[in-house]
Amino acid sequence: MSTQTMNTGWLHGRFGTVVLWALLICTESAGQLFTKVAGDQLGQMDFNWQWLGEVARNPGILAAIASYIGAFFVWMLILRRSSLSLAFPLSSLVFVVVLLGSWLGLGEHISPLHWVGVAVIIAGIALLAEGEEN
Repeated sequence: MSTQTMNTGWLHGRFGTVVLWALLICTESAGQLFTKVAGDQLGQMDFNWQWLGEVARNPGILAAIASYIGAFFVWMLILRRSSLSLAFPLSSLVFVVVLLGSWLGLGEHISPLHWVGVAVIIAGIALLAEGEEN
């Protein structure tokens, strides 16, 4: 199979880019939420060998690590096709999804100022994306 044939698959088109971004945002956000849940489950413990053992056996921590590893590989694929000056700001959508996950999944209170921050992040991403097209 030639390189040209391999580069015409679904992963290399616009749809593939959207899928990669969705995967990145989901895996990064899941990693943050899994870490929060696992940290709450572990509670207050001294930093010692027993604590490290509990961390190593905690399903939430293992899920967080798997999420971050997946996100790393997806990020590499994204960076192969995007400029860092656009990709890095776009990754701030993770802040929005983590906030939504904290609110909907963990029952955390989100202040009006946080919602304003979400709007600012989304507006900033829209401005960057518009600037990239021009």
